[in-house]
Formats: sequence, structure tokens, C-alpha cells
Amino acid sequence: MQPIHTLNSRGHMLLEFLRDHFGITGERMKREIQLLFSDATRILASKKIDYSGLRNALVPTMDRHEAAFLFDSTEISSSNYGREVFNHLLPLLDPRTTQSILVGDLLGRDQQLVFEILKESMILARSFTFKHSSLLYGVYLNNLTDAMVERLHQELRNFRAYLGYIPTTFSSRAKVYLSTCMAGFLLKKGKTLIMAHEDDRSNTENVNITLYDLDQCGYRVSSLQSNYFSIFLTYKIERPVFEGDQADVELALNAISSQAQPLREFDVQLDEAKHGYLINEKLGKMHKAGLAQADRAMIQSIIRAKVNESYIYNLVYRDEHDVMTFNIMVEIGRSNGYPTRMTAALEYVPAKKTLRVITLH
Repeated sequence: MQPIHTLNSRGHMLLEFLRDHFGITGERMKREIQLLFSDATRILASKKIDYSGLRNALVPTMDRHEAAFLFDSTEISSSNYGREVFNHLLPLLDPRTTQSILVGDLLGRDQQLVFEILKESMILARSFTFKHSSLLYGVYLNNLTDAMVERLHQELRNFRAYLGYIPTTFSSRAKVYLSTCMAGFLLKKGKTLIMAHEDDRSNTENVNITLYDLDQCGYRVSSLQSNYFSIFLTYKIERPVFEGDQADVELALNAISSQAQPLREFDVQLDEAKHGYLINEKLGKMHKAGLAQADRAMIQSIIRAKVNESYIYNLVYRDEHDVMTFNIMVEIGRSNGYPTRMTAALEYVPAKKTLRVITLH
């Protein structure tokens, strides 16, 4: 099977419901997920979209940025403020990029907490008076360069409703908060906008079911049923694995293994030869992360601590060797400068409750 870039059961409950309601076994669940994935890639191929080419929109990347651009809905006369935001935003997006676009109102019961998060995190385009977070509308973009972020920030200043943006490349409580209120909307592949349509509508159709003007500036809409889009084409903003997220991790593992077990019970294993390779061949990256002098035990403990601090992605099952692998993003803070981000590729060995380090880069 080809790699599954990401599997979303954190914001879409279908797989968890089917598993729990019908008591589906791990082996059967693995087969069903793989069949769904095969269907999704086949549907995309019929629309001339190569699933493998969507990777940069669906997984976190080390050398690109993420940001949430915020807008004041009270400054927009139309009740369909999202449409007005996209009328200003779409012409500014780089037509060559592949990226996910999430949207949502900034919801939350604890308004003081939301206010504090905005105050500590926002890069302002203009000052504003905070009234209630639900009046603020966010558009979350990933796979951005420094220049893209700055260009969007400067160009959007011409739109009165634009307030500023929150950088979310690195972990923060703002990023965790946004992960709870941003929902998948579009996956942009060049000039193609992939989106969901109703589950009772044929996948042979391409339809924009929203009131947004998405065919402006030469963009074309390609759509498929919501279940496929939500499970396989929705970016998950990185955050710690909360108790309610355990099913998301289990089902991601179930995509490649019939034995989906809690990762908190697993040990991380870094072979001596692999440790030597990392120190000798990846010295620059290891030095930047402050790990150039780290022994095996220290690197294992760092990776082990990070397993429960983000989601897993790039899920692969290699049938010829019966090997199951996935990636996690390891973020290591530094006393000077931004944190260092590294990708850890791990082999999932449920029989031994071990995660074996394949590489760290």
C-alpha cells in the first residue's frame, strides 16, 4: 500500500463509531480502512489528482510555516462573512502551492483565556477592541514560506476586517486552542481546490456546495464525498494527545496493523549502529537540536516523550516484509532562537511493544 499521509478520527467520528458500535475486530478494521483509502485515491485519480502529491498539505513540514489569519466579522456587512474573506484571500494565494485551508469561528467558554492567547500571540495589522471571540473568523494555512506569510499579512491590511495573524509553526497554547476550533475546508493543489460534497452525491461530480466564490482567479473545484475528504484529506493541527484523542491514534495505527495498542505503553529503541549513523551523518541537524553529544538513552527518552505530544502520520505497511512504520514530529526547544524540528521515522512493533527508530532528520 502507498503511504497514508494522515488519517483523521480526531475531528471525524465515523471510523470510531463503526468500530465501537459494531465491535469490529482489529484485522477487519484494518481491511476496511485500507479499502476506504483505496477508494479515496481511486476517486482522486479519476479527477486527475495524484494523492501522493498532496503530502505537503497533509503533514507537518520542517522548513515551512503555519499561521491563522484572523478577521472581525462585525466589520463585514454581509452575514456570509466567510465569502467576503475568501474574496480577498484567494487572489493572494500562490497559485503554485499545495496547502490545506482550515476555517472556523474562534469559539470558547473561557473568554479571558482566549483574550490572553490573542494578546500574547497575535501579530497585529491594526488595533481592535476584543468583544467576544465568536465574532472573530479564522483562516488557517500551512506549507507557507516566510515570504508568503509576510505578503499575505501586508496585502490583507487593505481589507478592513483583517486584524492580524497568529504564527503557529511551533507548539504554543495558541496552536492548541486553534486546533479545537479550526475545521478542514479546502485542500489546495495548485489551481485546484479539493473539497467535500454530500455523501449521497456521486463522486463523479465536482460541485461547490458552499456560497463561497471559489472559481475566481482561475481556480477550479474538485469535490468528493465528505467521509473520504474528512478522513484522508483533512490536515490535523499538531497538539498533545488528549484523552479524547486516543481513538484517533488507535485508528491511525489500525490502518497499518491489526494490533492497535496505546503508544504510551511502548518503549523506544535506538540501535547502537543507528545512533552512530545519526551522530556521524546527521551531525549538523543533531548539533542544531543540541543532541550532538547525546547518548542513545537520551535520544530514546526525548523521542519517547514526544510520542504523546503530537499525532502520527505517513503511515506505511510494507507487506513483503510485514513492517509497519509511521512518522512523528519532534520539536526540541533551544535557549537561543526558535525550536528545532526533526522528523522521527519509527517502526511499530506491537508484539514487543517497541517503537524502533529508523531515522531522525
